[in-house]
Amino acid sequence: MALTDTAVRQAKATGKAYTLGNLDGLSLAVSPQGGKSWHFRYYWGGRQKRMSLGAYPEVSLREARQSRDEARALLAKGMNPHTQRKQKRQAIHTASEYTFEAVFQQWSEHHARGIKTGKRSTHSHILRTFAKDVLPLLGKRSILDLRRSDLLEVIERIECRGALSVSEHVRGHLNQIYRYALVKAPGLETNYASDLDVVVIPRPPARHNPFLGMDELPGLLKAIEEYDGAIKPGSVCASCCSPACVPASCVWRHRISSISNASCGSSRPAT
Repeated sequence: MALTDTAVRQAKATGKAYTLGNLDGLSLAVSPQGGKSWHFRYYWGGRQKRMSLGAYPEVSLREARQSRDEARALLAKGMNPHTQRKQKRQAIHTASEYTFEAVFQQWSEHHARGIKTGKRSTHSHILRTFAKDVLPLLGKRSILDLRRSDLLEVIERIECRGALSVSEHVRGHLNQIYRYALVKAPGLETNYASDLDVVVIPRPPARHNPFLGMDELPGLLKAIEEYDGAIKPGSVCASCCSPACVPASCVWRHRISSISNASCGSSRPAT
């Protein structure tokens, strides 16, 4: 017989536990003290199982029937509704526990064990970069919910200000973080930080400082000789090693002489 709202509401404590049955495995359990809770009974693996659907009146009769129908639908697909609910709750817990910021902190602590730390260290630079460019966008989100497009948005924002070197470093660190998270975060199966380099803006070719040929050195030396400027105060004179504001030509003559002597010395045959 199907339960009604009135029957559920008027169920009173009798000093003993009893159950009011409903259709398709749904029932209302009434405790000796009058507490009421919904249950769904079903068979799995040849044995009868029971799962709670919540307490009344927090869960109404209509909501209890809806939960029962969802459980029956899972059974029809060959799935244990109790196991599925447990996995769903675990996924929710994992998503809240493994935010991107939490995973980043775990990775950074692990990463710091093998490198130097300090204000000017690589580790400190990583922390500053992610605090500025990555965590404001991704920090509070679960790493299980992030996709490649979310990471690409971070990279593109960095590229928009022309910081291609920073973009390259962030891509590399994101890849390391995801490799770490694949082992640590339950439910994460894909490294969305891989292959981002395929679509990002490449860095321009490096432009190295030009060098002078031997035939150009006389002109350079003449220009230095005729230069009227001086190196800044507090520098050391190349010839007498005393602090002074000395002509730049003095310094350069000493350096060129040192280079020439070193070159001559290296060309002498070994004795």
